Amino acid sequence: FIGFEATAIFRDEARDPDRTIPRATYGAVIGIGVFYTLSTWGLVMAWGPNGILAAAAENPATLMLRTVAIYLGTVGEVVVNVLLLTSMFACVLSFHNVLTRYQHAMSTAGVLPDSVSGVHARHLSPHVSSLVQTATAGVLLAAFALLGLDPLLQVFTWLSGVATVAIVVLMAVTSIAVIVYFTRNRQDRRPWNTVIAPALGFAGLAIAAVVIVAYFPVMVGDVDAE
Repeated sequence: FIGFEATAIFRDEARDPDRTIPRATYGAVIGIGVFYTLSTWGLVMAWGPNGILAAAAENPATLMLRTVAIYLGTVGEVVVNVLLLTSMFACVLSFHNVLTRYQHAMSTAGVLPDSVSGVHARHLSPHVSSLVQTATAGVLLAAFALLGLDPLLQVFTWLSGVATVAIVVLMAVTSIAVIVYFTRNRQDRRPWNTVIAPALGFAGLAIAAVVIVAYFPVMVGDVDAE
């Protein structure tokens, strides 16, 4: 559930945001949903519904690579490992860009100091916010390293679990906010855009939030949890 909402924060950098942002958002939701559904189904089927938990408990960090090695051999395992590393770099870069623009927008709205809203004179990019995000990430990484936390099984797993719950709840509340906003301000009278779509979004996200909370221990690595 993390990523599809990022299309909106690039609105100011799009030539025709009223057209491209909705298309990009719908495309992201459908693409991410289909991809993760098929990926999860394939991983479970590779070990079997009764064997996936045991395989994950053996070593969660290498579950995907072990699965690939069984079906594609050593060469396939190496290829997927390289793709995994490059994908992680792409994810980190994406998170950085998104957080940078969130901070820039919050500064413009007066939530953060005005200095964070500065843009580059030539590239017009929010470079000040980017530097702030880089410094923040550096401080947090240093703290995690000093605490001796495992980067995958503790830092990534724990924080991504909390972030998943938070983003789902945030998107659910945002869906309600859309309905309330357009009820008070009749700027858009299209039922699908202002009532039906956000209502369906809230229902789906609310159900997802309940399921995530119910299985939260498993999601953050406690595969023995009931």
